Amino acid sequence: MEQALLRILRTLGSTAHLTQAHARLLAAGLAASPRLLPALVAAAFSAHSPRYAAAALRAAGPAASTVSHNTLVERLAGARPRGRRPAPAPAPADALAAYAAMRAQGVPPNGGDVEAARSVFDRMDQKDVVSWTAMVSAYAKIGDLDTVNELFDHMPVKNLVSWNAMITGYNHNSRYDEALRTFQLMMLEGRFRPDEATLVSVVSACAQLGSVEYCNWISSFIGKSNIHLTVALGNALIDMFAKCGDVGRAESIFYKMETRCIITWTTMISGFAFNGLCRDALLVYNNMCREGVQLDDTVFIAALAACAHGGLLQEGWSIFNEMVERYNIQPRMEHYGCMVDLLGRAGNLQEAILFIESMPLEPSVVIWVTLLCSCVAHGNAELIEYVSKKITELEPFNSSYQVLVSNCSALEGRWDGVIDARTSMRNWGIEKVPGSSSIQVGSEVHEFLAKDTRHKRRKEIYETVDGLMALMRHTEQAHWVR
Repeated sequence: MEQALLRILRTLGSTAHLTQAHARLLAAGLAASPRLLPALVAAAFSAHSPRYAAAALRAAGPAASTVSHNTLVERLAGARPRGRRPAPAPAPADALAAYAAMRAQGVPPNGGDVEAARSVFDRMDQKDVVSWTAMVSAYAKIGDLDTVNELFDHMPVKNLVSWNAMITGYNHNSRYDEALRTFQLMMLEGRFRPDEATLVSVVSACAQLGSVEYCNWISSFIGKSNIHLTVALGNALIDMFAKCGDVGRAESIFYKMETRCIITWTTMISGFAFNGLCRDALLVYNNMCREGVQLDDTVFIAALAACAHGGLLQEGWSIFNEMVERYNIQPRMEHYGCMVDLLGRAGNLQEAILFIESMPLEPSVVIWVTLLCSCVAHGNAELIEYVSKKITELEPFNSSYQVLVSNCSALEGRWDGVIDARTSMRNWGIEKVPGSSSIQVGSEVHEFLAKDTRHKRRKEIYETVDGLMALMRHTEQAHWVR
């Protein structure tokens, strides 16, 4: 049927025929088909009905593919369709608006999409703050922060949404310190009062940095500004305080919230578990069940993780069975992973193996890595070798897993395993991803990578490290001389 409808769409020439064809797609349940929707959009342009194309995309909603949205953007930008009929006049502003609508619907861009949008943007005679902000968000999504900064610096007019796009963009690229600096710059400029979106992004950045000083600073700012505690902001604050180790303040925010959603409950359960208060996490879970909250699969991941961290084997099995039998929720890989972790931490390694083999899903490498950590903790050399082979079979080119397997072999004194893993990495050109660490100096958090070349004071840092190394060598030599 799809092939027949595709042929019809490619030959359409009038609006009347277009609406008839669209009706057939709707009746057949194919209005969001990855093959047919782009053809429908192209047909609308052939029939000189760009508004109809946009309406068809909106009606398809999140199911509309990136290709469908790209077709609309390209045609609005002036790319001519195949065929004899001329294309409607190019409308760069509408093309960029269509791109912004695509992003608002959560359709992910790729590098080609962003470059196409930039081409449209550069051809626009009049660029408003919406088009500038759309480009900032687009480049942030693909991680091109140099272009993001360039665009933001050249924006003739900025509004609160522009600043929010910058802060969110830094968060998206794990540059949390830059996100906080951008917020501070906005506040120093003094033209805009932060809204809920701003504060949620800033609180999230503080949570990721785990800085108590930053947590206190943003919490104080929210309190002094008499900002209403919305559900989204409350959830972010609970997460922030829990990650910074202040679970008491996280709980205080939880009980202050007039309205709670399932994310609120999930965040509080995770917060307690993150800080080792696993019994308290289950109390929150039980209270949630008593209040009749509509549960989803994510909250069960949080509850099962709390059981795993607390070694609560019976409670974990009870929650897992309750999820399946009472709430009819199909377990995902994450649920199975929690149960493997729970069994492994309890030392029930053979039971964990049987559980994995009984899974209706093909176990992911993460499942086996979870079990490997338990095998190492309990010193089961036979299972370490068995599980290590499973990991290398599933992910032979993953440097992190290869290094883990190598280290586990070293712990057991199996040096042939170490040599095999290292040789495999060398032969396939696999390099270990450098680790990172962070340190707070005053009010600033500094992050460092192994062989870091990004830090602005790297020259001074390396000179200091070299000096300390020389001093250590000199001290060692002096010790032996004495």
